[in-house]
Amino acid sequence: MIPVALFGIDVEMCEEFFERFQELLGPEEEGYEAMLYRIEGQLDMEHLAIIDEWAGYTPLSVHDDVAQEILSILEVSSYPDVSILESLLTIEGMDINRISHWLHFTTHVYPIWNEETCAGLRRLRLNAPFEDHMAAYGKYVEMIEGIKEHAPMEALPESPLPRQRLLENALAEWSRRA
Repeated sequence: MIPVALFGIDVEMCEEFFERFQELLGPEEEGYEAMLYRIEGQLDMEHLAIIDEWAGYTPLSVHDDVAQEILSILEVSSYPDVSILESLLTIEGMDINRISHWLHFTTHVYPIWNEETCAGLRRLRLNAPFEDHMAAYGKYVEMIEGIKEHAPMEALPESPLPRQRLLENALAEWSRRA
């Protein structure tokens, strides 16, 4: 049974994607696996600064009250819901990509917002816009989760990396080979 988030998917194209999955997996970004294990303990702004540095963002400089708001929202967010994160977009220097990196490395379940991965989803005939609003990211999260649930057991290799990360990378490569 196809998950609701995948309604409209090109089933034949999806089967081809999973048949080619292993060849679509390329090398992971340098330092990614180590980054997965750098964020431990009670979440604080220093953790977010470490993630920002790895992702290439200028460190975020905010007042203590704004920092507490950011940390509180990240701590109460509940996968796969992203609606509570919308208010973070009002903070100067904030965008969905930064938030998605924070969520990914602090929870290991949220996917990282990626234009090429969205293009890979569109190649499967899914409506995956890469637009700067939280609803688009929410839809992206649901689609990645749907594909993760729908994946044939033998398609996804045993890996220390989160399954959604493997899917993101393979979908991005899938988009480049279109």
